[in-house]
Amino acid sequence: MLSSVNPYGIGNIYPNSQVGAIKPQDSEKVESQKAQEMQELPNLSQTALEIRKFSDGVKGANEMIGAMQIADITLNGLGNQIKSSGENITQLDNTAKAAQFKGESLFGKELTLTLAGESVSLSLPLPSQIQGSISESLTNKHNEIMQKMGKISDLIEKASLPIGAPTTQEFDFENFDPNTLKSLFG
Repeated sequence: MLSSVNPYGIGNIYPNSQVGAIKPQDSEKVESQKAQEMQELPNLSQTALEIRKFSDGVKGANEMIGAMQIADITLNGLGNQIKSSGENITQLDNTAKAAQFKGESLFGKELTLTLAGESVSLSLPLPSQIQGSISESLTNKHNEIMQKMGKISDLIEKASLPIGAPTTQEFDFENFDPNTLKSLFG
């Protein structure tokens, strides 16, 4: 599950078929890969390692947002297709299957992102897999995508905070103190 581009597996999105419980033999591979990574990166400080993890996480978050935007545009297209042609399931499925991100079909899968210790997942069923009103389900899925994008934004902000930093701070901008600003970077 770890890749050479993102050796920590942080922030990548994977289709549901690649996400799941780690098998016992997989956990041994993960442990040996972690040990190998530590040997390959002996000169990196802990801070540099944290920056690299954060960068990889943001890259994965950007990929997830890109995939969600394509899915949302496709949902809009499916809604328009239903209005003009009716609920022809075969045509709707073909349209959904054509929606791809980085060469992978988005629909009929679940996308997952892990960032700042939290996971965000989005299930994108094909129209033929939807129970009930397809139009209503498309609207609900659009709303879910908007909510998940907000969550990802919050996670990026959370991941960018220094470890141990309070998550909420109030600043008095009228009585600005340069030392307060300096303490943010310390």
